[in-house]
Amino acid sequence: MKRALIYFIIAIGLLYIIRTLEYAGVRRLQSGEFDKLKTVFEKDNNFDLLIIGSSRAECQFYTPIIDSATGLNCYNIGMTGATMPFIASTLEAYLVHSKAPKYVVLNLDLHTLGDNNDTVYRFPRYFPFLDNEKLYEGLNRHDGRFVFFKWLPFYSIPYFNKRYLSNSIHGWLNSPTQFDGDYAGGFAPSIDNTNWGDLDTATMIETNAEIPQAVWDGVDRIRKICSENKCTLIFVVSPLFVRQEACVKNYTESRKKFHEYTVANNIEWIHLGDDTLRYQKQYYTDPAHLNPDGARIFTRRFCSVLEQYLVN
Repeated sequence: MKRALIYFIIAIGLLYIIRTLEYAGVRRLQSGEFDKLKTVFEKDNNFDLLIIGSSRAECQFYTPIIDSATGLNCYNIGMTGATMPFIASTLEAYLVHSKAPKYVVLNLDLHTLGDNNDTVYRFPRYFPFLDNEKLYEGLNRHDGRFVFFKWLPFYSIPYFNKRYLSNSIHGWLNSPTQFDGDYAGGFAPSIDNTNWGDLDTATMIETNAEIPQAVWDGVDRIRKICSENKCTLIFVVSPLFVRQEACVKNYTESRKKFHEYTVANNIEWIHLGDDTLRYQKQYYTDPAHLNPDGARIFTRRFCSVLEQYLVN
């Protein structure tokens, strides 16, 4: 019995060591997805402008162009699959180590407001960064399993599958993955999705833009964080492909509600949802995400409007 207990303790200890090595490997990456997560949740930053939001923020605001056009030092902390409550949590977690930016730009996703706010997309990628208290609190708020993911290696290791293990090995070998070079200042391009085919004939996904209370709660948290840290908050509506926009019920009504919210709370408003890009399918990888060429065009147009809100 005593020997079995010793073996059990040794096995648990080895699991902690293995997990520590896996996490250390991904934190060694100097570019790509995990370098971005390390920058957002672990580094001491002093950026002038942050882009926040989901994958549409991440892949449509090309930060090098914003830097060049405005003279600011910008970073894109958009997170694929992030809903509004988690977007607020990522902003809180960023501020644990970093100075507050002058400007925070929130991209509104009117077509995904009904997404489940209690799930976290690709959640294992956050495991190596759970020492960030605000990130951990935010994730655990959305998914109660994170208390086990943080403390129990035999619970978390199976979720940290071969995709993440491969990144860890690349980190230890100091060898970037084939996708890491595509990242620039937190921007990550939308990868071509040939499953959609011709967007003029593809079946569009019908969604509802009604705004649930969880989204309003997330927006309020973002507003309060920015107010407390004296950040100028800017809401942006970016274009959907026109056929997808037509399939979003209550799109116009919800956009108006967000605009009314900005007026009532002294938030800046940039509406580019009607940009001509919405008609140009060659600039989309799917009905909601601009491809790299489209992102560069959109970012230049965004910068031309942004300039009026910048204080010299």
